[in-house]
Parts: sequence; C-alpha cells; structure tokens
Amino acid sequence: MNFNNAIPTPSGNGGGISNFDRATAAPEFQPIPPGVYTARVVRGEYTTAKTGSEVYQLKFEITDGPQAGNTLIRMFFFSEKAIGYTKRDLAPFGLTTEEKLLSPFPDAGREYLVRLVVALQVKDDGIRRNDIKRIDVVKVTDSPAAAFLLPPDAEGGPK
Repeated sequence: MNFNNAIPTPSGNGGGISNFDRATAAPEFQPIPPGVYTARVVRGEYTTAKTGSEVYQLKFEITDGPQAGNTLIRMFFFSEKAIGYTKRDLAPFGLTTEEKLLSPFPDAGREYLVRLVVALQVKDDGIRRNDIKRIDVVKVTDSPAAAFLLPPDAEGGPK
C-alpha cells in the first residue's frame, strides 16, 4: 500500500510535505546587535513562563533599518520583588489594571510605536540573548480602520 498521496498537499501556497526534500534549512537563530531600535507593539498578553511564573509579555517588531521585521519579546513578572517595576513599565501602554492585562492588547485599530534600547546578554550556558533594557512609547495612533469597528454595545461587537 502506498501512502504517498494519502494526504493531499495544499496547492498554490508552496507548502506541503512534498517540498521538504527541496527546502533549505533556516539559518540558526542569531540575536540582533545591541542598539536603539524603532519598533511597534505586535501583541501583549498575560501568560506563564517556562518556569511556571505568571508574566505579561510584549512582542515587538522592529520597523526600520537592517533589522526591520525581526521580533523581540520582553517579559514582565508579577513576583513580589518585580511587581512594582512591572506596574511602572506597563503604565505607559495603559495597562494599569488586572482587567486590562487580561484583555487583548493592543486594542483593535490602535498601534503603539516605541523606541527600544536593546542589549546583548550572555548567560552561564553561553547562549547569547537579547535583553530589552528600556522601552519608550514614541507614538500611539488609531488606524482609520478603527472607525469601521462595531461599537462595544453593538450586536456582535466586543463585550
């Protein structure tokens, strides 16, 4: 029995297992060079770190220069020692209550542009990682598309 054609591959998108043998492996991960970068907030979300700690993470996409398109993540912890810093650092994004931390971020149609100061860290394991040392909110814009969103009290709109 031949199972080579048992699972159809999607056509037209270049994907599928039939392309595996021809594919070139992606390069190994490399952190971006230390520096100051302009970026936008892609997403913020409450989650759990690998250690099991509760964290809020912001994902940024660099928008300018040779590193444009690369993403960085900054995690904010809720431990007794860190929570005051977390509250201070998330306030410029309007993330000032538990309710806001548990809601989708950024709001639909809103974009946060930031300036990131990025350092390079080398841990005891020898692995090089980026560390966001500073985040400055440069500009907050509402997309013209936001005017087309349903109001919160409309049927089918956000609750």
